Amino acid sequence: MSITVDEPMLTKGGAVIVAARPVSDSEWHSLQESGGNANPLTKEFRIRVSSPASVVELVYPESGTYSFKLEPIFDQVRLATREIRVGSAVVTDPETKQRVDWRSMSIIHVGGIVYDEGWARVLSSTFDLAFESSDEGAVSVQRFAAGRILSLSEDAIETFVQDSESDR
Repeated sequence: MSITVDEPMLTKGGAVIVAARPVSDSEWHSLQESGGNANPLTKEFRIRVSSPASVVELVYPESGTYSFKLEPIFDQVRLATREIRVGSAVVTDPETKQRVDWRSMSIIHVGGIVYDEGWARVLSSTFDLAFESSDEGAVSVQRFAAGRILSLSEDAIETFVQDSESDR
C-alpha cells in the first residue's frame, strides 16, 4: 500500500496509524486494486492522507502479509518519518460504536513544524476518544477497496489529543 501524505500533514506533521486485519483469501481476491501491479499474487492500493491525525484501517489475506510505505505528494519534498509504536489495540469503531480488535497496528510519526514525536505518542494513546465521541464531525471516513481512512478533524485533535504544550 502506498500512502501519500498531503497538506496539511505534509507541513504540520502528525501521525499515521496503520491498523490491519486479515480476511479470507477469497474475500481478498475479490478486491479491486488501485495500483498498476502486474503481479497477480499481490495487490497494490494507493491512498492519500492529509489530517495530522490519520488512521488507515486495511485488510490483507489471511494466508499472506501486508506492507505499506509513506511518500510525500510532492517529489521535491523530503518526508521525515519514524515508526514510534507497533502493537495491537481494541478500539471503538467510529461508525458502528462497536468494539473491534486491531491485531496489528503501527504508528508512524510524520515530521513537521507543528506536531512533534511526543504529540504523536499522545495521539497513539488518545485517538480512540474521538472514535467514541458522539460528535459526528470528529472523525471523517473515506473508504477504499481494502479498507478506510479515518481522519480526525481539527476540533477533535484539539479536544482529544491532550498535549502538555498550550500553543497547539
